[in-house]
Amino acid sequence: MLCGLIRSCLTQDIKYHVLHEISARQLWEISEKKYLMKSIESRLQLKRRLYRFQMKRGLFIDEHMYIYTKLLTDLVNVDVKIDEKDMALIY
Repeated sequence: MLCGLIRSCLTQDIKYHVLHEISARQLWEISEKKYLMKSIESRLQLKRRLYRFQMKRGLFIDEHMYIYTKLLTDLVNVDVKIDEKDMALIY
């Protein structure tokens, strides 16, 4: 039951990698290792997304803020600290 709940929260491309897992713990650990790594690539990709972040046409401001907040949370989760110089460029 818990595996089904976890799978329901995953996107299609992620589901493919954990399709045959039957243990919720294994499912979670595989997903965590694959997608929550604190690698340099992850950090750079998230920083790139932050620096290129723009409001998209047709989105409400609350949707825009949700995406922005999620991006900042993802950066915090991989231990990225945004210094004052970067903050000046972003805001």
